[in-house]
Amino acid sequence: MLESVVSDLAAPLLRVKAVVTVAGDLNIARRNWNAYPSGHPLIESSVQKLLTSFQSLLSENGGVQLGITRDGLLLGDEYVEKNNQICKNVAAAFFERGIGALIVSRLPDREELLALLALLSLKREDVLAQGGIEKLWQEAGITALEIRAIRYDRFSGTEEERLSSESDQEHGSLWEQFVLLMTKGEVGLAGTDAQGEIRPEVLAASLNAHFARRLGSGSGLSNNTLRRATAIIQQAIAVSDTGDNGAARDAGYTEEAGDWSELNETAAVVKADLVAFITALDPLLRRQILNGFCETGAADASTADELFRYLGATVLQETYASADEYAAAPELLQGILRKLLPHLMDSYHTTTRDDEVRDRMQTLLQEHQREAYMPDAYMQGLLDSLNSGALKQLDTTELASLLTTLSPAFINSRGSEIILQLVIADPTSETAQELIQNLADLCGHFLELGDYGQVLKILSQAADPRLPQLLRTTMRDAFCRREFLDEILSGLTVWGKPKYDQVALLIQVLGRAFIEPLLDRMAEEENMSLRRFMMDRVQSFGEIARPYLLARLSDSRWYVLRNIIVMLRALGPMQENELVRPLLRHANQKVRVEALKLLIQSGDPVAQRQVLRDLDSSDREIQLIAINMADRNSPPEMMRKLLALATGGGYTAVECELKSAAIQALAEIGRSEILPELVKVLTSRSLLAFKALNRLKIDIIRSLDRYPAKTVLPLLEKVADGNDEVARQAAETLRILRSKTS
Repeated sequence: MLESVVSDLAAPLLRVKAVVTVAGDLNIARRNWNAYPSGHPLIESSVQKLLTSFQSLLSENGGVQLGITRDGLLLGDEYVEKNNQICKNVAAAFFERGIGALIVSRLPDREELLALLALLSLKREDVLAQGGIEKLWQEAGITALEIRAIRYDRFSGTEEERLSSESDQEHGSLWEQFVLLMTKGEVGLAGTDAQGEIRPEVLAASLNAHFARRLGSGSGLSNNTLRRATAIIQQAIAVSDTGDNGAARDAGYTEEAGDWSELNETAAVVKADLVAFITALDPLLRRQILNGFCETGAADASTADELFRYLGATVLQETYASADEYAAAPELLQGILRKLLPHLMDSYHTTTRDDEVRDRMQTLLQEHQREAYMPDAYMQGLLDSLNSGALKQLDTTELASLLTTLSPAFINSRGSEIILQLVIADPTSETAQELIQNLADLCGHFLELGDYGQVLKILSQAADPRLPQLLRTTMRDAFCRREFLDEILSGLTVWGKPKYDQVALLIQVLGRAFIEPLLDRMAEEENMSLRRFMMDRVQSFGEIARPYLLARLSDSRWYVLRNIIVMLRALGPMQENELVRPLLRHANQKVRVEALKLLIQSGDPVAQRQVLRDLDSSDREIQLIAINMADRNSPPEMMRKLLALATGGGYTAVECELKSAAIQALAEIGRSEILPELVKVLTSRSLLAFKALNRLKIDIIRSLDRYPAKTVLPLLEKVADGNDEVARQAAETLRILRSKTS
């Protein structure tokens, strides 16, 4: 029983937590979607995480319905962590695109979540231009998530615990009711005195300031406020009609505010306050109230005529100054404006976009002609084109080329080049260090976008040896920060092989600062191709890399040690043999073998003695490892032991394997004194082991191309003068050897 009660109490809290988790993961997924190209691993991982969050949200119930406001997410009638900024961000993203409710009916799949992120990346105006969010949602095929589209420019939230009814506002004069509506309603001006003592201009200024702070969030008077305001205005006009028997309506329109002297004193005061209030409003709010008066209430033509006659032509002309504002007005209001403002009708209908562009260009040129230098001939040509109206129409190719210069990538690219030139022009200025830091930050941005070419261009210019040494050092330090180097190397995984060459060039430009990051990444990298690329880059530094490699010989990971030793061996013989000798006793055989190879290459006597002992070992694996250690620097004792293996013994499978390995090892040594012993094998016969001996002879013939040509050519010519398999192999080796020496 107790568990059931606890479960019931905890369920809402768990549901809220699940919603917050979904909001957080959705926010991260949106950020990754906007920052990285399609298919990027970060996008895929964030989508998978978001999918898991939705699964947790739906685990307790079959579906979830969330309300959307510009201030947050609603679960039932309560905000989901109202002060949580992430929830606010997600709510704002939905709200801006006209989504009023989100219903999660079942678990969405990956494609639906990707479609959701694509929709949320669209701007509000793009959503409207493409037919609205409901149309786009349906076309995207998102069925697991349903939405309800609402015109949120007519709604707002309130912190009041109880919404006041209309009857609460019916006390006091019409002006007092109007003030109470504006201050205590949904507008959010509860801190203003609402006792009817507020002057109209003060009330208008408060509303202007309030909505100016919320500009861009779909703010404005709510539908409920507009409806009540319309009712009060209608009442005021009704009092006017009762007081003068409609004479005012029959008086016709005037150019300025209407004459209210015929009204009774109370009605005249109320109407004067209303007109003063509407006149003092910002044109945007004023336009909303006037449009709402004609849309939301039951206003007829005569009532609307009365209101707009009182306001006068000057206020209306300011409110509906453009053709777009006139076109957005209700039909009833457009009819009144045609009567009251006949002189503006021509401009409403004849103004074109080209005219507006021309006017703006003229204004722009006039404003800046004294501030910015421009050649007189060029300026005159612009002015002549604008005055004549003969604007050149760009073709598609020219327009596309021009538009590319307006892209953020192009602007950032040119901006970085300008910053670099400013630094080069005055490297000792007070702002030089700040400019260099800005340049480094811009390069970090280019790396995130995968524009390695632009980064390479900047770094190559910054490393130009013609620049002062101090400047080059300062810029190198700015670009050699560890986080910047790691970002470059991250591109190997993010962007793959297409960026390998550019990353290699960046490593070459920035130099030894890359060695430590490369070694760190190589130690953790699982991809063999990428690991090989990093090893090659380290080896490209030559002797500069040797101290860094020697410092890592104490690494506990055997696979790291093996790669370190391989790179040391690629750098050539070394003097620090004492640092490698302990690895001859390492627990891992691969490490022991690589350490032995490195020491043999360096002529270490300890390693040479061990190889000679291993050649006599009874363990075939140890013998084979020792045989493969042979090279041109091997001591004479090793050569003698290898010849004994190649020419002595029998022809069992194990012995033949050792003989073949010894023949290849002798070829690595490649000394002429070896050949007489090999000739003995070539001229030998065996009836019982004919095939095995023949294979050994063929191995010897194949290895002869690694001996001095003058010594082996007569031998090969003699053996090739036959018709068996050994002769044919001799002819082939002879051809290869002659092609090398020709």
